[in-house]
Amino acid sequence: MERRRLARWLLWTALIIHGPIAVVATARSQRRHPDFDNYYRIATRPGRPYVDFPVEFPVGTVQAFRTLAPIAGNRARFGVTLVVLNTIADLAIAGALAWGWGVEAAAGYALIVTPIVDLFFLRLDLWSTAFAAVGVAAWRRGRPLLTAFGLAGGAAFKLWPLAFLPLLLVPFRGRARTASIATALAAGTAILGAWLWVAGPRGLYQVLTFRGATGWEVESTVGALWMLINRSSMRLESDAWRIGTTSGPISVLLLVLGSLPCVWMVWRGARTRHVGAGWAGGISALLTCSPLLSAQFACWLAPAAGVAWAERDTRIALLTTVAVFLTNLVWKSFTPLLRGEPGALAMVIARNIVLALIALDAARLVRGAPVTTEPTLPSG
Repeated sequence: MERRRLARWLLWTALIIHGPIAVVATARSQRRHPDFDNYYRIATRPGRPYVDFPVEFPVGTVQAFRTLAPIAGNRARFGVTLVVLNTIADLAIAGALAWGWGVEAAAGYALIVTPIVDLFFLRLDLWSTAFAAVGVAAWRRGRPLLTAFGLAGGAAFKLWPLAFLPLLLVPFRGRARTASIATALAAGTAILGAWLWVAGPRGLYQVLTFRGATGWEVESTVGALWMLINRSSMRLESDAWRIGTTSGPISVLLLVLGSLPCVWMVWRGARTRHVGAGWAGGISALLTCSPLLSAQFACWLAPAAGVAWAERDTRIALLTTVAVFLTNLVWKSFTPLLRGEPGALAMVIARNIVLALIALDAARLVRGAPVTTEPTLPSG
């Protein structure tokens, strides 16, 4: 009881701090901003996205841009609208975690993201994370149809929530979930069909390769090591600082290689009721293999720390917290990183090592834990 009371106090304190940060982000969103300017160009550019001009976002994100821009009327109001939606998504994540695991999980998330939430408010990853959090929490609450819709909705904005679809294969109280699997397949087919109708196969390839980028993003596992050796090839490509050389097929292969342990850990974590560990380990494996590892991707990882804490997987929760905090430091020292300063390089490499450690430790945990079909729902 005392622990829940403290968690409730910490949750509201953290969310109150998020408020003025959102206000500052609202002001910043109205000025020149590379990401929001890019979003507005996608929203207002004539022609068919993916066909007449390349786009790095899935169809749900693109359609949201092109729906919101005419309503907003100009670039400034468009930016404000995105920040407002991000703030709502932030609250939705905390609410979903509280519903699924109790106030401790929500408080853990809200506290962990506080130093970096200014970045999240000025990007888009809170949208997909909110859908994923609702989907995973619904699975734990025995609402598989809501899980199916949540994960499909999240994948319309960013592809990574697809890694949680194995949740629908895990029996709940001994029952299979045929209807939810069919619902997920139907929703996914509808979204994919709409995407193919708009973009054709090239749309998916553009998203998987970030518009056909040929370099490693400087914060990625390979990119950070390349920065240590030779920075002469560093350049701004596809709106990200990249280094060295790769190719579209290699990028797709690495994403597949990262997705395999990710999907397995999510599935195994659900079977053993170590959902937070499976979430943290799976996403860490995916990010470790990715040729693009932007700081805002820490948003995908942060809710897992709160869930792991509520499930008493303390080491995973703490390691995930460290990864998110180091990502914040990497972001705050991004200009020194581009200059190749040793401290900034050490920070990004340390963050990438922590991500690898999370993946390894989570894999060990979920592999050795016994399988159970009876969830322990939060009380209070």
